[in-house]
Amino acid sequence: MTLPDDLLNEQTCNKADCNSTSDNLIAIMQVVMRIGILMLQSGTVSFRVEQAMNRVAIALGADRLDAYVTLSGITASIHKNNQHYTQIARIKSVGVDMNRLTLVEYLSRSISPTASPDTLTLMLNHIERMPPVYRSPFNILIVAVACGAFAILNGGGIVEFGAATFGASIGQTVQTYLRHIRLHSIAVTILCAMTATIMCHVALDGLAAIGFISQAVQTGFLAAVIFLVPGMPLVTATLDLIRFDILSGIVRASYALLLMSGVAVGILIATPLIGRSIF
Repeated sequence: MTLPDDLLNEQTCNKADCNSTSDNLIAIMQVVMRIGILMLQSGTVSFRVEQAMNRVAIALGADRLDAYVTLSGITASIHKNNQHYTQIARIKSVGVDMNRLTLVEYLSRSISPTASPDTLTLMLNHIERMPPVYRSPFNILIVAVACGAFAILNGGGIVEFGAATFGASIGQTVQTYLRHIRLHSIAVTILCAMTATIMCHVALDGLAAIGFISQAVQTGFLAAVIFLVPGMPLVTATLDLIRFDILSGIVRASYALLLMSGVAVGILIATPLIGRSIF
């Protein structure tokens, strides 16, 4: 998806219209912080957020921007002439949205020399309101099939594929709903892991009832919850640590480990309910 031409062509403004340097700094900071928040919520690494924020600040007329970005917050100070303005933002929810991330990154790299904070605000509003590229039913289907394929890759057969696909589809459906109502991410992970495990068990029992016996039960169960593994936080944590963004990397790694612990807790809760050992 691309930005509409009418918005791209609207990046014109006379910066002299600003009442004062102070007002101008505040307006620039609002846009810069929003750029950072959208990128963090979309799942990118801290250094890319800092780079994009700095590009936007300089393009809008600031002398420099000092930003410190972690998984859960941004602290930034913008400078122009002898004045500066500092703002802190708290990030309460993170996810993965590569389309939004791509658009915000593109916007930060294509600002015209006469761009204004007001125009960029309109463009960011447009990006934020854009619906997901793929609807929930399609996402659920793809996630479920991928989990089933993982079962086959790990030595399972058609029975394990079917059970993992069914368990993952129900788990992903529950995850979509719980995220929509903004339930805590750890609680979402636990509930979805428990749901996927129980539904995988139901599928295996159903298939056994019609003569399809699983030969690799553990493979099916583990594949059913693989969609909950926090791949993006693990990757971004590694990248931050490699670039010596130590605090940000540790925070991201801790977040990923908490999510993985949530998966384990969900499975352990489900185990006595299904009366079957999955390890």
